[in-house]
Amino acid sequence: MGIAATADEVVASLGLLDLGEPKAVVRAFMPYRDREQLTQLTMTVMPRGIDRSIAARSGIAQEDHVLEVAVQKRLEGTDESALAPSVAALEAVADHLSGLTVASGRRCIEVRIDPLLAEDHAVNLRVFTGIVQARFRTHL
Repeated sequence: MGIAATADEVVASLGLLDLGEPKAVVRAFMPYRDREQLTQLTMTVMPRGIDRSIAARSGIAQEDHVLEVAVQKRLEGTDESALAPSVAALEAVADHLSGLTVASGRRCIEVRIDPLLAEDHAVNLRVFTGIVQARFRTHL
């Protein structure tokens, strides 16, 4: 199974996540959105890389699919309180992915939020953008 299929499985799983507000979840290799497209919470699952390794002694091979999930929403307020719901959604996505096993059997073994907030997007575009990085592993 390729990395795009893994990303599609993550899209399906995130689609079931209740964040208390309407959301859109899509897969994209080129995740560019205009501010006008971000009126609702938008999660974009992006395939980012594949790592393969073989343990010399045991001969066990493993393959990791590295994905990023961009959580974005247009900011309406001008103070810090406008960021809180989006930060909470970003953390909920990270919690959901941590330890998740998708239908293909790949398991999320590592989750990282970086950046928590892309400051240039918030200041210049008035868009919240945070990224969850996730590593899904299978043994071959």
